[in-house]
Amino acid sequence: MKRLLYILSLLPIGLSAQNMYNVSSMFENELLGTARYVGMGGSMSALGADLTTMGTNPAGMAMYRSSDFAITAGLNVKTNEAIYEGTAVNSNNVNAYLGNAAFVFSLERDGKYLKYLNIGLGYRKKNNLTSDFEMCGYADGFSQQFVMYQLYNTYNTPFDYNNMSSSMYTNLNYSWLTLLAADAYLCDNTGDNFLAYDDSTLVWTPDDLDFYEEVRGGVSVVDFNLSANFNDRVYLGATVGVANVDYNRYTAYSESDSYGAIYTLENNAFIKGYGFDLKLGAIFRPFKYSPFKIGLAVHTPTFYNLNEYYSAAITDPDGKYFTTTDADFYGGDFEVRSKLATPWRFNAAMSYTFGTYLALNAEYEYADYRTAAFTGRSKVGKAQNEEISYNMKAQHTARIGAELNVDGFAVRLGYNYITAPFASDAYKELANASVIETSTDYMNRFDKNIVTAGLGFRGKRFYFDLAYMMEQQESEFYPFYDYKVPNPGAQVSEIDHSVVATLGVHF
Repeated sequence: MKRLLYILSLLPIGLSAQNMYNVSSMFENELLGTARYVGMGGSMSALGADLTTMGTNPAGMAMYRSSDFAITAGLNVKTNEAIYEGTAVNSNNVNAYLGNAAFVFSLERDGKYLKYLNIGLGYRKKNNLTSDFEMCGYADGFSQQFVMYQLYNTYNTPFDYNNMSSSMYTNLNYSWLTLLAADAYLCDNTGDNFLAYDDSTLVWTPDDLDFYEEVRGGVSVVDFNLSANFNDRVYLGATVGVANVDYNRYTAYSESDSYGAIYTLENNAFIKGYGFDLKLGAIFRPFKYSPFKIGLAVHTPTFYNLNEYYSAAITDPDGKYFTTTDADFYGGDFEVRSKLATPWRFNAAMSYTFGTYLALNAEYEYADYRTAAFTGRSKVGKAQNEEISYNMKAQHTARIGAELNVDGFAVRLGYNYITAPFASDAYKELANASVIETSTDYMNRFDKNIVTAGLGFRGKRFYFDLAYMMEQQESEFYPFYDYKVPNPGAQVSEIDHSVVATLGVHF
């Protein structure tokens, strides 16, 4: 049984467990698709004639002169190293995924202007969020308990932590984080001091901090495409995308001293939902006897309807376990509904082909993450949207790709440079979050570099492509934000390796 709370307008600091760090990954379009597309670094918005382009520049589908079907699978290896206060921890995750399955039905027309009318349908992985992450290190005077203490004394209505009741979880004046701390009785022996003594020294002073995260799932999209070729000079296309969100994030944060664990805080967020968007594209060949082409595309926001199933638990210094799912007022996970609009996205590209031997494409994409917004709410939406506008940035993406073809065999290379989505001083402030938000961690990602390479073979009917991709990105991870004494954070280096294979048939 799940309980859904509708009293949004009564909440002073917000009900939704969603925040910009939870949903920012849904803003991005990862480099996923056919092996040809990946091998060229996703730089095909003016070249076209690839099934993945129905999700980037829909006009690229108008380049097809015959019908085509392909299926793509990938293997991804994520590796990262987190260094916190001199302690380095390595994590890795290996996962296989279905990257793309699509077809295009090409209809040759004998009209005066219309040469081909093509219909496409495809599935593609938009975001593969599956990953593992861990960090640990010497506490050095830092503690999540200070955040709990500040939240209790500054932003919450004080409560008697010696007389707790499950009904307090429905009182919108109390943060679940401070209620869990009270349940775990992080006090002195007499119970007179909650978390910290009068001089602000902690009752339980940690020697070490440890954090673990496990994410599974992601975002996938089904695309419906219609495109047209006019005199081999103008190519137009439109794609309606239906997105499906399905992923789970589990975290465990603990503090310990020389006697063992002081407490462990666990969070589990399962996000499900769907969304819709529209992509419009055009490719022009401005000079009649030249293969030079210009591509333009615009993507509307994806309008998501999201359901988050959220629960938290804490283990106290004696090993006793307290969980929100055991509270008397509901059983099972807590459910919250929200609506989210991602940013508009704009793409401009140009390409040139040298006979049938060499194809080159370069493109630029722009998306202002500051314009993303939760919709359909007043107080809650305003606070969350202000957080997005202050802490996120406009993102710029540059892609280049090349393909060399000799007697049906192809060699491909690609490169992407993607700027950071977060401002350098972005942070997660629990006072601006929700009463049910007990996860204090956040990660600020910096610029990303992607290098790709690929091989391909084209037969009379079947074709096979293989691609390799390496992504490199630096980040800063913070287990919590303490506005009095900011935590130094962990320096994170991530390198992802992917191998992608496509088998296709044209007819």
